[in-house]
Amino acid sequence: MFDTHTHLCHRSFRADREQTFERAREAGVNLMLEISWDLRSSEETVRFAEEHEGVWVAAGYHPHDAKDAPGNYLQRLEALAKHPKVKAIGEIGLDYYRDLSPRDVQKRVFAEQIELAGELKLPMVIHCRNAMDEVLPIVEEHGYWRGVFHSAAADKEQADKIVQMGFYLGINGTITYNGKRAKSWIPLIPRERLLIETDCPYLTPVPHRGERNEPGYVRYVAEAVADVLETSVEEIAELTESNGRNLFDIEA
Repeated sequence: MFDTHTHLCHRSFRADREQTFERAREAGVNLMLEISWDLRSSEETVRFAEEHEGVWVAAGYHPHDAKDAPGNYLQRLEALAKHPKVKAIGEIGLDYYRDLSPRDVQKRVFAEQIELAGELKLPMVIHCRNAMDEVLPIVEEHGYWRGVFHSAAADKEQADKIVQMGFYLGINGTITYNGKRAKSWIPLIPRERLLIETDCPYLTPVPHRGERNEPGYVRYVAEAVADVLETSVEEIAELTESNGRNLFDIEA
């Protein structure tokens, strides 16, 4: 399986990062995309990926941290993106739920990183919370439509537009809570546009909800998607791994 959104470099894994990684391997997770949120985490995820087979990296500035991006952050991200382990720019986008950075700053930093991703021809990992009506026009305006809407909180119309633009949709543990919106559009979009993820340490799926999330729990997401599509977990695992390899240009 391919967990396309992990944060193993998050402080919550500091005491048992290696053990968590090994549990994921034992659970059948052979690929992970380790997601950054600022320059420091981008550098740390690259080091982690260098030391672990099957781990790849998205480097970028999260909207929460956009206010702290230094003046030369684009040049530094561009330099990091030349590393062979870096396969995406992310996670980037808008978060109007927590509003930890001013909205005008979020939009500027998001737009700048879309331009960077386009110049580098790398896919984007897009974060969008309570801001889909602004994220979609910004992406559409810039005309670079390659990547994944992670933790895709979309309705049917939005999901269809995301797919029509050429993006993938990332499904995570929220589908095991209730997930009515996602369950309504998952059967309607091309299966080759689906990815599974944990967003660990966040959004822990049932039956572990309330605990810290970890990559090995991506199986529960695969099971939920398989249930919606009335197919096997093995088929979803194989399908989403292939999809992830295609998007992030990772050879089999």
